Amino acid sequence: MIRYIIPALGVLLAFTLFGCSSSPTARPSVSQIRSLQAGDMFQLTRIGNVWISEQPTKEDLIWLRDNFVTVVIDTRMRSEDRGFDERAYVVGLGMSYRSEPLNTDMDYSIDYFDRARTTLVARRGVPTFIHGETADTAAAVWLPFRVLDDRVPYTQALAEAKIAGLSDPNTIRIVNQYLLSRGVDIETEEVEVTATPGPDQTDFEILLLDDEDPEHGDDAASDEASEAETTAVTGSDVRD
Repeated sequence: MIRYIIPALGVLLAFTLFGCSSSPTARPSVSQIRSLQAGDMFQLTRIGNVWISEQPTKEDLIWLRDNFVTVVIDTRMRSEDRGFDERAYVVGLGMSYRSEPLNTDMDYSIDYFDRARTTLVARRGVPTFIHGETADTAAAVWLPFRVLDDRVPYTQALAEAKIAGLSDPNTIRIVNQYLLSRGVDIETEEVEVTATPGPDQTDFEILLLDDEDPEHGDDAASDEASEAETTAVTGSDVRD
């Protein structure tokens, strides 16, 4: 088990967190995330009923269907070459297909993320797979839903999204613009990440820390930071 704390200012580790937190959330809040490799998907993450990954192959889509996924949300541009007709193939497997292309070179309108959230809310209890060319845009489309509809604090939800593959600063900026337009309160907090490697997956727990919790005071944070630095754990290492 690997355990470390990400401080508020983001100076420890490469897993920098910045931004805001949605206020109407009970504490303590603990996330449970599973990261695994299946087929050709090297960055596959499951959070509840949502799967997030990079571009799947035909065989990967069969694997997802066999694991009860019924909806595929594609965040790639329609003009991008996937090597096969993904919509036709997904529908042929008996799953639903939705195209929600996210161009990170543009500033997206409120309507884009509102529409994506509406899709996820309507399918909250349905196993759903979101992908892009990489997992970066897939995690970005999921993040506003996580903050505004699941009511997970922004700092904690961002940690989840980064485990799932969110990495491009410009993609994070686009998401932040939308969240700010929706009144998400900007606040900096600490989260504690516990990673438990298994034979085929890594299980993560993310805990939003209470600054007044004596168990996680300055001394505890300092001790955890020293341990994390000693074992050379970073946000990018934790998936390996």
